[in-house]
Amino acid sequence: MPLSINKKELFELLQKSFPIIPFKSSLQVLSNFRLCFSENVLEISVTDLDHFLRVFSAAQGNDFFDITVNARKFFEIVRELPDGEVSLEVIENVLCIKCEKGFSCKIAVSDVRDFPGFPDETGLSSFKASSLSLKDLIIKSSFAAAKDESRAILCGVFFEINENRMGMVSTDGHRLGSSFIPTLHPVEAVTSCVLSPKSLLNLHKILDAKIEEEVSVSVGEKYIVFSTSNFSMYSKLLEGSYPDYSKVIPKNNPKRAVIKKSDLQVAVKRVSVLSNQKTHLIKFSLSFNNLEIVVLNRDIGGEAREEIPIEYENDNHTIGFNSQYFLEILDIIKTEKILLEMNTQISACLLYPHYSEDKKAESEDLFLIMPLRILDEM
Repeated sequence: MPLSINKKELFELLQKSFPIIPFKSSLQVLSNFRLCFSENVLEISVTDLDHFLRVFSAAQGNDFFDITVNARKFFEIVRELPDGEVSLEVIENVLCIKCEKGFSCKIAVSDVRDFPGFPDETGLSSFKASSLSLKDLIIKSSFAAAKDESRAILCGVFFEINENRMGMVSTDGHRLGSSFIPTLHPVEAVTSCVLSPKSLLNLHKILDAKIEEEVSVSVGEKYIVFSTSNFSMYSKLLEGSYPDYSKVIPKNNPKRAVIKKSDLQVAVKRVSVLSNQKTHLIKFSLSFNNLEIVVLNRDIGGEAREEIPIEYENDNHTIGFNSQYFLEILDIIKTEKILLEMNTQISACLLYPHYSEDKKAESEDLFLIMPLRILDEM
């Protein structure tokens, strides 16, 4: 009896797996899905040699097969199938795909002997984490990872776990994102590692956005493993020691402003339309309970200004920011208001979610952005 599975369930497995497939590879087999069906479980495996992923789903049938098939073609075929049951059957070296509404096709398969095996990694430290909390940590940290390959370790995200809390931090020298949460269960050993943003963004896509589940995490010497009953993902760790990020976080920030996030977002978006396309420079001029956002672009003869009310009772202060970096942080913060802490025109600025007195923070979030030099004419 051929394998039978609902099209929606099959396509969800492929959507989780396909991003791992390398765009280009000298090894043809890495462009394939490995499909293994046994004892009413369909397992799909993929790898690019830095990431190894298995996803699972229940399926009906009494056949057994273990084959590889071209990932892009199989993905495109399943995507176009009508809703309903899909049957998969391997006859000699061909995978036969049929749906209950009359469509059928065949695609050649390959032997699994050339498909890379999963790493045999023994975890040095293991712990549990909430899937929704992991997704939250990823979003609040990975955006700030460096893109410059000359500073390879800064291209990663620092994952730190101790007895009481776990969190992720990344920085490219211009901005920093960090978030920490209490651990679900006591952790025996303090551990840390550096992961690639690709690993974390793949994990973010795989984890269900609506259902909270417990994720087992195991950190080894070369790999970190995330697993649930529905998937298992191995990700290669980046080599090297992550810099002490705490040294770039200023401790003295006497100028504090509380600002309604939605007002700030729309004002920055409007004003930054005229900003310089290279620097994206915008100027903040803070005075008593008032913020004026200014852009002056002499290259196109443009100028824009907007004022919004804020909570600010310190000395007048002027500072410049990269508007794209600033908006990226605002998009991540979900509270109604933000807290902006500053000192001088050249010292790092800190952004925090601002919670009302009756609401408790679920995580310790901190975002840092370095100011830009303000041109004299602004």
